[in-house]
Amino acid sequence: MFLGIVLGLVIMGATVYMAINKKSTFHLRLVCLGALALMMITVIICLFVIFSDDTVVIDPSTLIVGEPAPVKEKDDSGFFVLIFSIIFFIILFAVIVFLTMREHKRSDN
Repeated sequence: MFLGIVLGLVIMGATVYMAINKKSTFHLRLVCLGALALMMITVIICLFVIFSDDTVVIDPSTLIVGEPAPVKEKDDSGFFVLIFSIIFFIILFAVIVFLTMREHKRSDN
């Protein structure tokens, strides 16, 4: 899992670099912005899945036949984490779009 997170961050960093790089063409920048948008949408969907899961892991050695399955207690902190992470990703994407377009205007002149 750690390797996957590191690999994802490296790919995201390379995509941001290619979007902001002075030598990138306008089409490459648009493709990089599209890839970043898809990455952020994927992360937001995964956060929805993680925070909406209410299953409890059951240890088979302590399982009692006929006993109802336990349900996770409701915790509202996940909702706030989800909202703040969505806002963070939107602001991050807006900053990257701003920097990309500013660099594109500089390279046109």
